[in-house]
Amino acid sequence: MENLLRQAGACAVGCVAAQRLRQHMSDDAWTRAEQTTPGLKRLLCAAFPYGPEHLTPGNLSLYARGADYHHVLRERLTPVAEALSRQYPGCRFDFYADVSPFPEVYAAALAGLGKLGQNGLLIVPGAGSFVFLGFLATDVELPETVGEIVPCIGCGACKKACPGGALGETLDQSRCLSAITQQRGELTKEQTALVKTGGMLWGCDRCQLVCPENQNRTVFALPEFLPQPDPTEQDLQLSDRQFRKTFAGRAFTWRGVQPLRRNAEILKEDS
Repeated sequence: MENLLRQAGACAVGCVAAQRLRQHMSDDAWTRAEQTTPGLKRLLCAAFPYGPEHLTPGNLSLYARGADYHHVLRERLTPVAEALSRQYPGCRFDFYADVSPFPEVYAAALAGLGKLGQNGLLIVPGAGSFVFLGFLATDVELPETVGEIVPCIGCGACKKACPGGALGETLDQSRCLSAITQQRGELTKEQTALVKTGGMLWGCDRCQLVCPENQNRTVFALPEFLPQPDPTEQDLQLSDRQFRKTFAGRAFTWRGVQPLRRNAEILKEDS
């Protein structure tokens, strides 16, 4: 199992018993997980690195500079699922990345992949928090790699750097710049001011860039996550359909062109 996941490009891997996640899940989330994977026993966890290497200045968050991680992780983990299905005929290995019923960061931590940052992100040895998490849910009782929820050093650098003050005991999405840049529709006066302060069309990296755990990384971005062109001012005038087609396979297209066009207009005001 570990070899397959490493060959797929994962920099950290593990396996957690589904029952260990139950206390971190709502009844509805647990039901959805069991309906998708009847007889759910384990969650295979894998971290795939991206990062700030080789990046020229841009107007997108680092995670959105390359290919859409949802597609990349599916492409990398599908052969793993197929290989495991051959090894365990008739058993399930269901893929998840980002959109899942599981508490993904907690799952990865409980599988021993890393520790929990004050910004809610997983910190993986060597890779820091610049990782995407992918999962395979299975009804096979595979050996566990038992970890615990271990906090980071707690220096508070991410909290101090957060422009919206969104990092408390939990993340306040209403004050998170990354979340605000991705909202559709009009923004409040306070949100507009925050976007202007942030200076980016999409996302925010401040809490990660100041984190001391990210300063001496030894694991670097997979090829798919190296930078591709950012949308230009001309691109933002495209119709929604044309924009999605032009930037197909990029993580910032899921909301369409409107949020980025609005953010660009905010950034141009009084500039």
